[in-house]
Amino acid sequence: MVNSSNSSQDLASNDKLKEMFGKFKESQQGSKQKALEDLNKTLDKVQPTAEKIKDSLLKRHKKEILGVVLTMRPSAPKPGETPTMTPNLIIVSELRNKSPKEMDDTTAEIEKDGNSMTKTSGLKVTSILLEEIWDFATRGQYDIMRSIVSGRLIHDEGDWIKSLKAVEIHKIKMLKKFEKYVVSYVMAGSLIRGEANSDSDIDVSIVIDDTDVTRTTSNELVLRLRDISAKFARDAEREVGIRGKLNIQVWILTRLWEGLRRAEPVFYTTIRDGVPLYDRGMFAPWKLMLKRGLLTPTPESIQKYVKDGKNYLNRIKLKFRDIAIEDLFWSTIFPAQGVLMLLGVPPGSPNHIAGQLREHMVKKGHLEEKYVKIWERLHKLRKDVEYGKVKEVKLEVMTKNYIDGVDFVERLEKAYKDIEKKLVSSKIKAVKQKSVEDAQLVLKVAGVKASKNGVKNALKSELISKGLARSKYLELVNSAEKLDSNRSSLSEVESLDFNLDKVRDETIDIINAEKGLNKDRFKLMLKYGSGEKEGTAHLWLFNTEVFIVKMGSGQAEIVKYEVGKKGVLKNSKPSTLKVLEKKLATFDGAPTQVSTRMIKSLKELLDDNLRMFVG
Repeated sequence: MVNSSNSSQDLASNDKLKEMFGKFKESQQGSKQKALEDLNKTLDKVQPTAEKIKDSLLKRHKKEILGVVLTMRPSAPKPGETPTMTPNLIIVSELRNKSPKEMDDTTAEIEKDGNSMTKTSGLKVTSILLEEIWDFATRGQYDIMRSIVSGRLIHDEGDWIKSLKAVEIHKIKMLKKFEKYVVSYVMAGSLIRGEANSDSDIDVSIVIDDTDVTRTTSNELVLRLRDISAKFARDAEREVGIRGKLNIQVWILTRLWEGLRRAEPVFYTTIRDGVPLYDRGMFAPWKLMLKRGLLTPTPESIQKYVKDGKNYLNRIKLKFRDIAIEDLFWSTIFPAQGVLMLLGVPPGSPNHIAGQLREHMVKKGHLEEKYVKIWERLHKLRKDVEYGKVKEVKLEVMTKNYIDGVDFVERLEKAYKDIEKKLVSSKIKAVKQKSVEDAQLVLKVAGVKASKNGVKNALKSELISKGLARSKYLELVNSAEKLDSNRSSLSEVESLDFNLDKVRDETIDIINAEKGLNKDRFKLMLKYGSGEKEGTAHLWLFNTEVFIVKMGSGQAEIVKYEVGKKGVLKNSKPSTLKVLEKKLATFDGAPTQVSTRMIKSLKELLDDNLRMFVG
């Protein structure tokens, strides 16, 4: 918590405001500059009153109030009048575990109490919930957020307003450099969910459009963007006076789509909980699709299939023959498809469901044969009604089919839970083992040998304390250790597994960067020919093979060669960026040496006028 009554804080806040207006002042002359100075004077005048209001409100609402900001906002003018800038004290609150009415009553009380103390100062008090700020941002309304990040900090519980300022500065830096390619700039994590504490990271995801990038690999692009973004993040943190708060994740658009297609939990979590601070019109459709259950198969959507069964059963009682039969059919096919997806089986057409249930569930003891026969009977009845073979469904038949349908759905729900529990148990065992083994691998990359029992201590003392890994790595390892099949869901375990992989790779990148062992050590740049015929290529060196990537006006041409005796290049074979990326991801040996014979081969393949560049 910031003690804003301290005079040094007053000066710091005033300096921050002057700094934010700095560039604007430099570009303006005369009356505009004078207006800014007048605004500053106005804030100086009302700040003592703002401090008293803040102190009074904190005595009664200390647990609810997160931040207090003094700023200038345009007034609501009468028709025909020009809006004027007036001082505004914004009170940001977070009300957990309260009903909507309790939230409304509390914010109204805070605003009423605050405005009762303004007297004749001209200061207006505005009370707003944290979730309202995120709701405005999701709808593309950033006025209140801009007011908060540009204002004077009066109170900041857990430095979250400073963190928000840092995010805004980082966003501006990224847009200035990459606006053409930035699809969405999204803030997510515990702050958005209302679960943040003083130690929480501020999670930011940046989606970059890579669809027109053909002259570099995806790994190269991500690494470059990650490095630039990380530098901007540290710069932004220094500007606001915090450290290690921003956790920036860069996603290229094609990787994001791939993640959504593969149902990777981290992407779904970000889209579900994230708030776009900048968006070119893609994030909102993703969010809507997820809300409607159109992004499948996630554990949530699989559960939805199962739950849809009972929803349709309840409707059967209220419909006529043809509608009832249709709903009864779908009430059984959805759970069947859901359970099959949980088993990793792509569900086929209705005509194949019975065979799939027998093959993947009955034979493996997950389901009894009688339930497959129920499905077959319902499927046949539907077809008979559809083709007109059955003109009327008698009440006793409908009753029996309804009871069988309920029995089928309930049995599939039980099978789903049993299968999920087994999958969770198996997945937990694998994640626990992998988290320790991966940590040992990371430590080995750093030159540290650690036993399985000593992994956590080694991570803390040899990596985290030396700035080679984030504290989040140890938190994730601890979380993996505490996984319990009786309490942990499949989506939770899969999300943890994904994050462990991500922080492992991130840490290896940091260690390798510290050692100067980045992937560029395998690459040489070549220039060949001269004049209009001059060309450029990248030479990727491995131990028994090399890749030559010719850079042209269109798609890059990639050819793989075997390295023969004395370095001669032979057995050429057309290749792709995907193959090269896979090789880069798995290769950890020493690159082959560039011999005189290899240079001769390169001249024969490219041009006698050959130049080689490092870096």
